[in-house]
Amino acid sequence: MAKRGETRERILNIATKVFFEHGYEATSVKMILDEADIVTGSFYHFFPSKEALFESVVEKFLQDYTKKVCSILSDETLRIDVQFHLFMNELQNASKTYNHELQGNKLHWTMQHALHNKTIEAMVLPLSEMLGRHIKAGTIQSRLDVDPVTLAAIIIKGIEAIIHSNPCDVSNMKDQDLVKEQIVDFVRLFFDFN
Repeated sequence: MAKRGETRERILNIATKVFFEHGYEATSVKMILDEADIVTGSFYHFFPSKEALFESVVEKFLQDYTKKVCSILSDETLRIDVQFHLFMNELQNASKTYNHELQGNKLHWTMQHALHNKTIEAMVLPLSEMLGRHIKAGTIQSRLDVDPVTLAAIIIKGIEAIIHSNPCDVSNMKDQDLVKEQIVDFVRLFFDFN
Protein backbone atom coordinates (compact mmCIF):
# COMPACT_ATOMS: atom_id res chain seq x y z
CA MET A 1 0.00 0.00 0.00
CA ALA A 2 1.36 3.42 -0.97
CA LYS A 3 2.18 5.88 1.77
CA ARG A 4 0.23 9.15 1.93
CA GLY A 5 3.17 11.23 0.72
CA GLU A 6 3.79 8.84 -2.17
CA THR A 7 0.13 9.00 -3.23
CA ARG A 8 0.14 12.81 -3.20
CA GLU A 9 3.41 12.88 -5.15
CA ARG A 10 2.04 10.38 -7.68
CA ILE A 11 -1.07 12.51 -8.23
CA LEU A 12 1.11 15.61 -8.60
CA ASN A 13 3.48 13.96 -11.10
CA ILE A 14 0.69 12.50 -13.22
CA ALA A 15 -1.23 15.80 -13.10
CA THR A 16 1.87 17.65 -14.30
CA LYS A 17 2.18 15.28 -17.25
CA VAL A 18 -1.53 15.50 -18.12
CA PHE A 19 -1.72 19.30 -17.72
CA PHE A 20 1.37 19.67 -19.93
CA GLU A 21 -0.11 17.36 -22.58
CA HIS A 22 -3.64 18.77 -22.63
CA GLY A 23 -3.54 22.18 -20.95
CA TYR A 24 -5.61 23.27 -17.97
CA GLU A 25 -9.04 23.56 -19.60
CA ALA A 26 -8.91 20.24 -21.46
CA THR A 27 -7.72 18.30 -18.40
CA SER A 28 -10.27 16.74 -16.10
CA VAL A 29 -9.79 15.26 -12.64
CA LYS A 30 -11.05 11.95 -14.08
CA MET A 31 -8.25 11.96 -16.69
CA ILE A 32 -5.68 12.38 -13.93
CA LEU A 33 -7.26 9.72 -11.71
CA ASP A 34 -7.45 7.22 -14.58
CA GLU A 35 -3.81 7.78 -15.53
CA ALA A 36 -2.64 7.63 -11.91
CA ASP A 37 -4.89 4.64 -11.12
CA ILE A 38 -6.11 6.41 -7.98
CA VAL A 39 -9.61 6.56 -6.51
CA THR A 40 -11.56 9.80 -6.27
CA GLY A 41 -11.42 9.87 -2.45
CA SER A 42 -7.61 9.81 -2.47
CA PHE A 43 -7.53 12.75 -4.86
CA TYR A 44 -9.87 14.89 -2.78
CA HIS A 45 -8.01 13.95 0.39
CA PHE A 46 -4.97 15.84 -0.95
CA PHE A 47 -6.52 18.40 -3.30
CA PRO A 48 -9.91 20.05 -2.79
CA SER A 49 -10.26 20.87 -6.50
CA LYS A 50 -8.66 20.78 -9.92
CA GLU A 51 -7.66 24.42 -9.37
CA ALA A 52 -5.83 23.54 -6.14
CA LEU A 53 -4.03 20.70 -7.90
CA PHE A 54 -3.04 22.99 -10.75
CA GLU A 55 -1.69 25.53 -8.26
CA SER A 56 0.44 22.76 -6.73
CA VAL A 57 1.70 21.77 -10.19
CA VAL A 58 2.62 25.38 -10.90
CA GLU A 59 4.27 25.75 -7.49
CA LYS A 60 6.45 22.72 -8.30
CA PHE A 61 7.23 24.22 -11.72
CA LEU A 62 8.21 27.50 -10.03
CA GLN A 63 10.40 25.68 -7.49
CA ASP A 64 12.25 23.89 -10.28
CA TYR A 65 12.52 27.14 -12.24
CA THR A 66 13.76 29.05 -9.18
CA LYS A 67 16.44 26.40 -8.57
CA LYS A 68 17.71 26.87 -12.13
CA VAL A 69 17.64 30.66 -11.87
CA CYS A 70 19.36 30.61 -8.47
CA SER A 71 22.12 28.31 -9.71
CA ILE A 72 22.81 30.70 -12.61
CA LEU A 73 22.63 33.92 -10.60
CA SER A 74 24.62 32.56 -7.65
CA ASP A 75 27.47 31.19 -9.78
CA GLU A 76 30.32 33.55 -8.90
CA THR A 77 32.54 32.05 -11.62
CA LEU A 78 30.34 33.55 -14.37
CA ARG A 79 30.73 37.08 -15.69
CA ILE A 80 27.64 39.26 -15.29
CA ASP A 81 26.92 39.31 -19.04
CA VAL A 82 26.96 35.50 -19.11
CA GLN A 83 24.66 35.38 -16.09
CA PHE A 84 22.18 37.75 -17.76
CA HIS A 85 22.32 35.73 -20.99
CA LEU A 86 21.61 32.45 -19.16
CA PHE A 87 18.95 34.19 -17.05
CA MET A 88 17.17 35.42 -20.21
CA ASN A 89 17.31 31.91 -21.66
CA GLU A 90 15.55 30.60 -18.54
CA LEU A 91 12.93 33.35 -18.87
CA GLN A 92 12.27 32.29 -22.45
CA ASN A 93 12.15 28.60 -21.54
CA ALA A 94 9.68 29.34 -18.75
CA SER A 95 7.58 31.40 -21.15
CA LYS A 96 7.53 28.54 -23.69
CA THR A 97 6.52 26.05 -21.01
CA TYR A 98 3.80 28.33 -19.69
CA ASN A 99 2.33 29.25 -23.07
CA HIS A 100 2.76 26.05 -25.04
CA GLU A 101 2.82 23.20 -22.55
CA LEU A 102 0.59 24.55 -19.78
CA GLN A 103 -1.44 26.53 -22.34
CA GLY A 104 -1.39 29.48 -19.97
CA ASN A 105 -3.11 31.73 -22.47
CA LYS A 106 -6.25 29.61 -22.04
CA LEU A 107 -6.37 29.97 -18.26
CA HIS A 108 -8.85 32.16 -16.48
CA TRP A 109 -7.40 35.66 -16.04
CA THR A 110 -7.27 35.29 -12.24
CA MET A 111 -5.11 32.17 -12.56
CA GLN A 112 -2.90 33.87 -15.17
CA HIS A 113 -2.43 36.85 -12.87
CA ALA A 114 -1.55 34.70 -9.85
CA LEU A 115 0.94 32.59 -11.82
CA HIS A 116 2.51 35.65 -13.34
CA ASN A 117 2.99 37.31 -9.95
CA LYS A 118 4.47 34.15 -8.44
CA THR A 119 6.97 33.93 -11.31
CA ILE A 120 8.02 37.57 -10.85
CA GLU A 121 8.36 37.12 -7.07
CA ALA A 122 10.49 34.01 -7.59
CA MET A 123 13.01 35.99 -9.66
CA VAL A 124 13.46 39.15 -7.60
CA LEU A 125 15.51 37.77 -4.71
CA PRO A 126 18.08 35.74 -6.70
CA LEU A 127 18.56 38.61 -9.17
CA SER A 128 18.93 41.17 -6.37
CA GLU A 129 21.54 39.00 -4.64
CA MET A 130 23.53 38.71 -7.88
CA LEU A 131 23.30 42.45 -8.54
CA GLY A 132 24.31 43.23 -4.95
CA ARG A 133 27.38 40.98 -5.27
CA HIS A 134 28.49 42.62 -8.51
CA ILE A 135 27.88 46.14 -7.20
CA LYS A 136 29.84 45.35 -4.04
CA ALA A 137 32.68 43.79 -6.09
CA GLY A 138 32.74 46.84 -8.35
CA THR A 139 32.12 44.92 -11.59
CA ILE A 140 29.06 47.10 -12.18
CA GLN A 141 27.77 50.40 -10.88
CA SER A 142 24.08 51.10 -10.72
CA ARG A 143 22.95 54.37 -12.28
CA LEU A 144 20.03 54.41 -9.85
CA ASP A 145 20.42 55.13 -6.17
CA VAL A 146 18.25 52.25 -4.99
CA ASP A 147 18.84 49.01 -3.11
CA PRO A 148 19.45 45.79 -5.10
CA VAL A 149 15.94 44.40 -4.39
CA THR A 150 14.27 47.49 -5.85
CA LEU A 151 16.71 47.48 -8.76
CA ALA A 152 15.97 43.80 -9.46
CA ALA A 153 12.21 44.44 -9.35
CA ILE A 154 12.56 47.37 -11.79
CA ILE A 155 14.66 45.28 -14.17
CA ILE A 156 12.30 42.30 -14.06
CA LYS A 157 9.25 44.50 -14.62
CA GLY A 158 11.03 46.16 -17.56
CA ILE A 159 11.99 42.80 -19.06
CA GLU A 160 8.41 41.67 -18.59
CA ALA A 161 7.15 44.77 -20.41
CA ILE A 162 9.53 44.14 -23.32
CA ILE A 163 8.48 40.49 -23.59
CA HIS A 164 4.76 41.29 -23.45
CA SER A 165 4.94 44.27 -25.82
CA ASN A 166 6.52 42.15 -28.53
CA PRO A 167 3.91 39.85 -30.05
CA CYS A 168 6.56 37.44 -31.23
CA ASP A 169 6.55 33.74 -31.86
CA VAL A 170 8.62 32.28 -28.99
CA SER A 171 9.56 29.35 -31.22
CA ASN A 172 11.05 31.68 -33.86
CA MET A 173 14.77 32.24 -33.23
CA LYS A 174 14.78 35.57 -35.09
CA ASP A 175 12.00 36.89 -32.85
CA GLN A 176 13.79 35.55 -29.76
CA ASP A 177 17.02 37.27 -30.77
CA LEU A 178 15.23 40.58 -31.32
CA VAL A 179 13.65 40.41 -27.86
CA LYS A 180 17.02 39.49 -26.31
CA GLU A 181 18.65 42.52 -27.96
CA GLN A 182 15.92 44.79 -26.60
CA ILE A 183 16.33 43.31 -23.12
CA VAL A 184 20.12 43.72 -23.21
CA ASP A 185 19.74 47.35 -24.31
CA PHE A 186 17.22 47.92 -21.52
CA VAL A 187 19.45 46.36 -18.83
CA ARG A 188 22.43 48.44 -19.99
CA LEU A 189 20.44 51.59 -19.18
CA PHE A 190 20.86 50.83 -15.48
CA PHE A 191 24.57 50.06 -15.23
CA ASP A 192 28.08 51.16 -15.93
CA PHE A 193 30.11 48.03 -16.49
CA ASN A 194 33.69 48.05 -15.19
